[in-house]
Amino acid sequence: MKTKALNIIVREALLDRGLPMHYYTRYLHNGLRILDELANDFNMGNIKMVELDVTSYNRAILPADYVDFIDVSAKNGERVLPMERERTLNKMYNYDSEGNKIPYPSNLSVNYDAEINYNLISGSNNMNTRGELVGRYYGRKRSPKFTFDIDETNQEIVFSNDMLLSKVTLVYMTTGVSRSSANVVTPYATDVIIKYIEMKALKAEGAAVGAQQLAEMAYNNAKRVFRSRMNATDYATILGQIRNGIYGSLKN
Repeated sequence: MKTKALNIIVREALLDRGLPMHYYTRYLHNGLRILDELANDFNMGNIKMVELDVTSYNRAILPADYVDFIDVSAKNGERVLPMERERTLNKMYNYDSEGNKIPYPSNLSVNYDAEINYNLISGSNNMNTRGELVGRYYGRKRSPKFTFDIDETNQEIVFSNDMLLSKVTLVYMTTGVSRSSANVVTPYATDVIIKYIEMKALKAEGAAVGAQQLAEMAYNNAKRVFRSRMNATDYATILGQIRNGIYGSLKN
């Protein structure tokens, strides 16, 4: 992927204002600051994907550079099955008589085969003699088995005990940049970084309020352009979303 070094962007900002390299450190500081800020909302090279082992007590240890999760999935051949977050999972450890961590007992009273059969689009309970659905789905709620939650205190992913997994895939956000001018970013971010550096420079230099406001407006406009480029949507994407939202409905 084509990238642009933060060092070059800072030098361009200095040239735009006709300043010598004496101001480089101050401008680099502001460049690193806005890069950190942008990394909280956009993929600036700080998105990672790892495969985690599930422990014997049905948890997975988060990476040391973890900031926030984007997706937790179970592997299914060449694809992954996204898991749903369930905030009611117990985050306290369960111990055996010897003090070892163990998973909580599963709710064995739930017969998942019976639950699935109840929801099948077939059978006399759901259809009349003419093969029409009689609306027995009304009021039924999903009961997902693949669920997780984040234990922020112990830095672990907690899984429901209704599933048996040995590994999970985690997509997560880490810190955006290292403290160096060697960072590289997408060319889309060039203008917004330069406009942020100029805005901060004018405030530090005590420029007139009008000039500061104009610089802030220029920065906000550059950020809008950057956001639209990073989240671009084409005709095929919109058409695909419409098609995914059309499906057979149930008779009430």
